[in-house]
Amino acid sequence: MPFFLAISGYHNAGKTILALSLYETLRKKGYKIAVIKSSKEKDVLTDIPEKDTWLYREAGISAIGFFQENLFTLYLNPKMIGISSLKDWYTHFLSFFWSYDLVILESFKNLDLVHKIWVVKEDKEDLKKIKENLKNLIGFVVKENKRKWESLYPEEKFFSFDEKNELTRYVEELIEMHQPRVLLKVNKKKIPLKGFVEDILIYPLLGLVKALKGVPEEINELEIKIKLPDKLDKERI
Repeated sequence: MPFFLAISGYHNAGKTILALSLYETLRKKGYKIAVIKSSKEKDVLTDIPEKDTWLYREAGISAIGFFQENLFTLYLNPKMIGISSLKDWYTHFLSFFWSYDLVILESFKNLDLVHKIWVVKEDKEDLKKIKENLKNLIGFVVKENKRKWESLYPEEKFFSFDEKNELTRYVEELIEMHQPRVLLKVNKKKIPLKGFVEDILIYPLLGLVKALKGVPEEINELEIKIKLPDKLDKERI
């Protein structure tokens, strides 16, 4: 299950630039990232060169969503996500977001369920009002005067727009904290698991491991890799 992070802010605050920067840095670290963008446009739009969705595709992002009032457009690069048939399209569409580590939502300030980073457009913005109206707000990105903002709102996290390493590390920590308790890969493909399936795998295995000699009394993490034999005993499966 991915971590969903909304990058919100007023028009032309720099949300797309920030999202692209996070994508480039985290992609190089091996994270799989998708982007979903919202818009107030009501007309059907195509992928116009130099516009946001076009920039995301040019950057190499394999899955991009575009929300409008009466339309949701999904841009997928089939070669990059391993799709080669109509069946693959259907199967992947049902679960492809679950295979990502991070889904960046551009805007979506009214979506209460997801965590949000607010990009401050100008020095005179009323952050108190923004804090009152936004739920799950976890920090601000400012273009200048970071220390001033920190002194005004010491209880909040502030990140510099031009120095994104600190923000990247913070987002990376959130991704890792949100990772599932059990990572299952079948033939190197990550398989999403529901909570009760994780419990079924964790507790019986933990009981067996605790009974073994040489196992520490406190167990924080288990790592098991199984290579199946070429010929399986079907009667035992």
